[in-house]
Amino acid sequence: MFDYFKAFLLFCAVTIVSAIVVMKVSMYTGGEKVVVPDVQGKRIIPALEALDERGLYLKVTRLDFDPATPKDKIISQDPEPGEPLKTGRDVKVIVSRGSKETLAPDLLGATLLRAETILNRNSLKVGKKITVHSASAQKGIVMGQKPPAQTIVRRGDSLTLLVSAGPFTEYLMAPDFIDEPLSSAMENMKSMDLKISRVAYRPDNEKDRGIVIAQEPEFGERVARGSFISLTVSEGYFTDSSAGPATFTFLYYTIPDGPSAVNVSIIQDNTDGEKEVYNRIHRPGDTVSLLLEIKGRTSAKIFINDELAEVKRF
Repeated sequence: MFDYFKAFLLFCAVTIVSAIVVMKVSMYTGGEKVVVPDVQGKRIIPALEALDERGLYLKVTRLDFDPATPKDKIISQDPEPGEPLKTGRDVKVIVSRGSKETLAPDLLGATLLRAETILNRNSLKVGKKITVHSASAQKGIVMGQKPPAQTIVRRGDSLTLLVSAGPFTEYLMAPDFIDEPLSSAMENMKSMDLKISRVAYRPDNEKDRGIVIAQEPEFGERVARGSFISLTVSEGYFTDSSAGPATFTFLYYTIPDGPSAVNVSIIQDNTDGEKEVYNRIHRPGDTVSLLLEIKGRTSAKIFINDELAEVKRF
């Protein structure tokens, strides 16, 4: 009885080992033989589908430039079409990177980021970047390129780009507005392309009402043309101990582009409530400049043809 049991165990062991060997041999040698389809000239996805139908796999061995084969299509395969191959095996392919030569794309007017994206899609690179100030082109816009658009270049080449740094910043010395009437200071600022950011009124026993008594930046400091300057103006002799200094600010708003003139209405909202402080007809591109008094949480609602366009908070 014991001998029969030992023989049975030996039989089972031999059977299991044989099955494992058969499985490994099958995995190594593949299954039945099939005819290799022609995947040359196809893109990767259609080639995968064609091979999968016959139980074969696709393996990309490398990417090569080929002027005769469009980019991302298969140049050659191994085994060749029509040859027998066992299922589960790989068909090795070489994929085209397209022609080594291409035309330089037109990058003029594009942002630098957009230009880099276009070059990358064409297997080209940004080489030297030259930045220059321009009164007509916004900062970061490509104004020139070398080689020019439609010039034959080789993939992998670098292009030199001329990029705008925006308008040249012109600096000047902050003028002296102290002891000037506010109206005179505002006119002088306008002639120098400077803007008022805030006007604060403060009692002063030595200066008449409306005379500038302080400014920021101070006289002689270096400021960029178009900068904002804050002024403190005399409110005259101080008599009411309960009243605090009054503060004003300028609202600047440029009318958006459009086909015709529009009605501009501005509603000021502060601790005194809402009140319309501006209502005029303007053409596109006009700039509205309005002095507003700051009282608590102050805002200005700007309406274009009775539609709310923007809310500015101060």
